[in-house]
Amino acid sequence: MSVHRHIVGILLSAAVVVSLGWPASAVAQAAGQQLRGLVVDGGREGRAVAGATVRLIEEGEEARTDEEGRFHFDSVEPGMYRLRLEASGYRDAEVRAAHPVSKTEELRVVLAPILFRLDAVVASASPLASPVGYQPAAALDRDRIFRRMAPSLGSLLDGQPGVAQRSFGPVPGRPVIRGFDGDRVLLLENGERMGDLSATAADHAVALGPSSARRVEVVRGPASLLYGSSALGGVVNMITDDVPSRWGTGTEGHLEAHAASIDRSGTFSGRLAHGGEVWAGTGRVSAGHSGDVRTPAALLPGTHSRSIDVSGGLGRRGPSSEGGIAVSLLKRGYGVPEAIDDPDTNVEIRMQREGIQGHFSRTGRGWLEGLELRLNATRLHQREVEGVLLDDGTLDEDLELEYRQHEVSSTLTLRHSVPGTGASGAFGLSATGRELEVGGLEAFTPGSREGSLAVFTFHELPLHPILRLQFGARGEGHRMRTVPNADFPELRDRRGSTTLSGSMGLNLRPTDRIEAGLQVARAHRHPRLEELFAHGPHLAAGVFEVGNPDLVDEIGRGLDAFVRWRTEHFAVELAGFVNRIENFVVFESTGVDDTESGLPVFEYEAAPAEMRGGELTLEAFLTPRLRLEAASDYVRGTRVGDDPSPLPYIPPLRARIGLEHQGSSLELGGLLRAVGSQDRVAARESPTDGYRVIELHTRIRLDPNGQHSLSLRVENATDTLYRDHLSRVRERHLSMPGRSVSVGYRWVF
Repeated sequence: MSVHRHIVGILLSAAVVVSLGWPASAVAQAAGQQLRGLVVDGGREGRAVAGATVRLIEEGEEARTDEEGRFHFDSVEPGMYRLRLEASGYRDAEVRAAHPVSKTEELRVVLAPILFRLDAVVASASPLASPVGYQPAAALDRDRIFRRMAPSLGSLLDGQPGVAQRSFGPVPGRPVIRGFDGDRVLLLENGERMGDLSATAADHAVALGPSSARRVEVVRGPASLLYGSSALGGVVNMITDDVPSRWGTGTEGHLEAHAASIDRSGTFSGRLAHGGEVWAGTGRVSAGHSGDVRTPAALLPGTHSRSIDVSGGLGRRGPSSEGGIAVSLLKRGYGVPEAIDDPDTNVEIRMQREGIQGHFSRTGRGWLEGLELRLNATRLHQREVEGVLLDDGTLDEDLELEYRQHEVSSTLTLRHSVPGTGASGAFGLSATGRELEVGGLEAFTPGSREGSLAVFTFHELPLHPILRLQFGARGEGHRMRTVPNADFPELRDRRGSTTLSGSMGLNLRPTDRIEAGLQVARAHRHPRLEELFAHGPHLAAGVFEVGNPDLVDEIGRGLDAFVRWRTEHFAVELAGFVNRIENFVVFESTGVDDTESGLPVFEYEAAPAEMRGGELTLEAFLTPRLRLEAASDYVRGTRVGDDPSPLPYIPPLRARIGLEHQGSSLELGGLLRAVGSQDRVAARESPTDGYRVIELHTRIRLDPNGQHSLSLRVENATDTLYRDHLSRVRERHLSMPGRSVSVGYRWVF
């Protein structure tokens, strides 16, 4: 089935479900008016509180505040209502309000801040967007993304509890969650698959950079229930505003500019949105360039980059529905460090991705609370080019490897409740399709056509005022067939599998200050095309890959648990996990080099494996404006059975401690990161020494409302020479980046 037919099938299926399954009373425009309001910070000159959860108790409906702190409920009958509000870092509040208010007034709710910051509700962990947690999760808002000024998603999240970075230069940095790397960590764009190749090899970059995201959510632990294959280790969801959602009237936006000394980089990004009562439009652009990265020893060759990313979206809302569409274009080129040893030869990856995404939601009445339909379709063209500098100074280029990929991902979710019980749930249908053509002088795999179709259900049930139960299941069918090319003319393989994922969790809140969660889950992952059929040199990755067509689905069974204790001045969270994986695919060196290419040979093989470990985080206010943070995480990866040897590329023990002064116009902070040595390594894997690095940062708000701000950040302040264990630069004899001074400016309007 082609991708175009796949898209049509998804849309027709959604139309059938909407037309047959939706109550007529919900389709008809309901009487009543829109209930609107504004949520502000009671301790910061009345600033807007974005991301607050607002629950309309009498109607059982829930909304979130936008960046301006505004929320709304559609088609609300006149009367008195109770609203309950929850937001990270604020005391819960409940207010009574008359609806409608006069045209000259606005419902304004002031939240009282508490002295520690908690992560906001992470919608990526549940289709219900429930504030109840069953597994550890975290979220970074736009403000924290700006302060970090990171060049890649991996470097943005590196150091978060349980999250490390797979390093292969600054651009291809990708998150590693609890030791799970590559295809076992699913990267999403607004809840759907991103359509890039970053999961397939260390040299492939994530399509979206941090400057494109409004919010980044991280779910640690299996999430296959919601997202299917590739969510075995966790999920990272990059949320953008490309499709307008919950907008206020008027024009708003932001401009940002960054510069860094480590690679002489400069980046610019901006967003503009205009909303009316019915229609809204958005536009976003980001562009950047950088030179080679400097280490304490020397320049790291082949780490330059350039990129431009633009998008535009249009949204429309009615009394009980909201929807929109957005298109985007990304062009990026970046070098690959030390792909080969010849100084006159370089390898560069050039990527172009075009995307279209859509979103539609409708609120209902009675037991059927709402419907949501998401769609993301992408076209990717990626080339790996080898350039040789000739004696006359010209550059002779060869196209070593070329990918052309079309991918579509879509999910339809129906949310419901059981009146009088407090129970809620969701049913869903998801589908994905992918066509991949592989070419070039050294294509080391055939192409493929893949598709999957899944149904899932998810429910949350109160067992007691302090105890809640969550459970769900997902059935998924997956099919793949190879597409021959010039290097694999005779390879024609068809295979498929049907898998079942499930989870069950408990949440306990004996007091307002203590929360605990426990989840058991069964997850799965389909082996990738490269793992099955690779055979040849992958020049940009610096390895000769050998696949294994006998590989079967990985099946993971995991247990997650966490406990949080919090007061007004102190918060601590302890989380632990253990995952047992059948048929775990290991990518490991054979210890020999290919005679023709000279590259080390790496093979894919399967073995039962176990990951276990945990995270500890602490946050405390020593004074009303002086905050202490500390965290540590550890993971141990081991083959189990007859060969209890360590798994490769497992992050070592890590810890960090920092202090931050939070003033109304000035923030100052410092952080010490300590990483232990890693000598528990796989065969033919080099150990690494421990290291310590210091980071410093400051931020100045130039006006009382914080519209203009300057940030200064110093990373590796002591210019420490160190090597990261997850670095994929061959032989690891080149160190990580040295001292870097970054400056950023932000204007919010």
